[in-house]
Amino acid sequence: MTPAERSGRPPLGSIPETRGMTMNWAVPFYDRMCRALGLGQAFRRRTMAAAGLRPGQAVLDVGCGTGVLTRLAAEAVGRAGRAVGIDPTPGMIRVALEEARRLGSAAEFELGVVEGLRFEPDTFDIVFASMMLHHLPADLKRAGLREIRRVLRPGGRFVAVDLDRPARPAWWLVIWPMLLVPSVSVQLRGELDAYLREAGFDPVERVGRWRGLLAFWTAAKPGRATSGS
Repeated sequence: MTPAERSGRPPLGSIPETRGMTMNWAVPFYDRMCRALGLGQAFRRRTMAAAGLRPGQAVLDVGCGTGVLTRLAAEAVGRAGRAVGIDPTPGMIRVALEEARRLGSAAEFELGVVEGLRFEPDTFDIVFASMMLHHLPADLKRAGLREIRRVLRPGGRFVAVDLDRPARPAWWLVIWPMLLVPSVSVQLRGELDAYLREAGFDPVERVGRWRGLLAFWTAAKPGRATSGS
């Protein structure tokens, strides 16, 4: 019997290497922190609405954290569909697995990094990235977006929610120090659209904003959508 089995915790497998930011330090209070920052249920519902999920679809949630969005996706696609969440942070995946088991969710969770997805090409109808792209340096951002496009089916959609150029000038009084962080400054300058197009997505649309600082994007993988997309 492994230590994980003796402890009652699910085994996680090997920890992936990444130069992106991981958040193991935040696991004990991550969900409370999200709610305090205005990223609670209303935010999750808005993210889900941007995807327009349907029963039977296959969904990937990259940087899934504790799995809240992945579990919502699993409910939306039903037993005929599939929802998988990946995160490089062992503590996040452990909580996600335990919550899925406690709630009886069909959502799947595993350790993984967006810049090196283990899935075959053309596997998913929808890929989510909620508040994780700003954790990646520029080269990993580009690599991750190419990987997302690879695993999407033709006509599939990528739904990203992340920092964007502030819609309200007053935000600069608060966030200007973040311009010193290269992975974040790219997005605060409004350059994520260009990264998405460079990765081969077309069309790319900004479909909404959240509290003047975050934006919602949908980006399609060119090609004819299958019946599930």
